[in-house]
Amino acid sequence: MRQQQEETMSGLAAVPFECLAGILDVLHVAVACMDLQGRVQVWNRTSEELSGWSREEMLGSTVDRVIPPGGREKRKEVVARTLAEGQATGTYSRVRKDGSILHIEMDMYLIRDKQGEPHCIVVLVEPLPGHGVCLTARQKEVLRYVASGWTNDEIARKLVVSRRTVERHVAAILDKFGVENRAAAAALAVAAGLAHPRAAPV
Repeated sequence: MRQQQEETMSGLAAVPFECLAGILDVLHVAVACMDLQGRVQVWNRTSEELSGWSREEMLGSTVDRVIPPGGREKRKEVVARTLAEGQATGTYSRVRKDGSILHIEMDMYLIRDKQGEPHCIVVLVEPLPGHGVCLTARQKEVLRYVASGWTNDEIARKLVVSRRTVERHVAAILDKFGVENRAAAAALAVAAGLAHPRAAPV
């Protein structure tokens, strides 16, 4: 599977740009392309939707715009690995236009020109589970307690509401996350940066 993906990525360099842009815009995965200096050359529609940054804002700018300040050294490391090995995969954090942090899984592929020289890097981005889920302020509060291991009774006492009210919030959270139990919801909340394990909310 990995070899097939690498071959597909390598073939992109031969596709006319107008055709390539149209293809990328119909994909349900965020696709970006940057030159070897980190300047964005391609930013598809799903990248816009995921990040809040428009194509016009991103084209020609460096990818540092969407990287948290503490993550820029890590970006240099993963680019160096991509240049050396042809591809790299990992989980990272990115900054949306509204300032919120998005946790993602990212695949990077080196594209070479016809002479075999490094030309650009294509990036495929998918949000980690739990991102894009829209919770109310109260549901987020309940979720943080759930992720910290609190029972419904404990949460009800803390929030001064009935146990039944907490149960309704928990059921709504499970439904929105598409999971069957509290442990799975807590794991997704931690992965998405919505909560920290065993850390009691303040």
